[in-house]
Amino acid sequence: MTRFALLGLLVLLVGAGTAGAGPTVPTDGTLIVKDGVGRIVIAAKGGVIGRFDKGQVTIKDPIPGDGTGPIVTGAEAEQSINDTTTRYSGTNVRFGIIGGKFSITVDASNIDLSVIGNGSVKLVGRGTSDDGSYSMNGGPSQAFPAFLFTFALEPPLPVPGG
Repeated sequence: MTRFALLGLLVLLVGAGTAGAGPTVPTDGTLIVKDGVGRIVIAAKGGVIGRFDKGQVTIKDPIPGDGTGPIVTGAEAEQSINDTTTRYSGTNVRFGIIGGKFSITVDASNIDLSVIGNGSVKLVGRGTSDDGSYSMNGGPSQAFPAFLFTFALEPPLPVPGG
């Protein structure tokens, strides 16, 4: 929860610094997943923080030094796939990568994560009635899909007259 609090504080600070600058147009999209059960694949430029109860996360950081690099705690196993990709597995695993390009695949139960940036997302649940939920760009919460659902992680369309 500390990383979620830090991300929230960062968003508040950025918002406070631009509050007097007039209307702004969002340049990033957002995704929030709560209690997700299934698979999430994100390829983006931006940041992600998350956790899961049991499963694995594979993180690819293709450009070393353009962000924090993978930050993972609680993993019981770590497997290097190649120079830029590592798979972590276990229970109660927390993970993140902030800044720069990344690709992340989470295959787990009870996934909670927040993403901000630009790129693509794939979601697929396990097809049960309690696969969790997701929300894009601050929109309404939706049931985690039982089929492969692919969408762009991008800013919301501007509201006419707003």
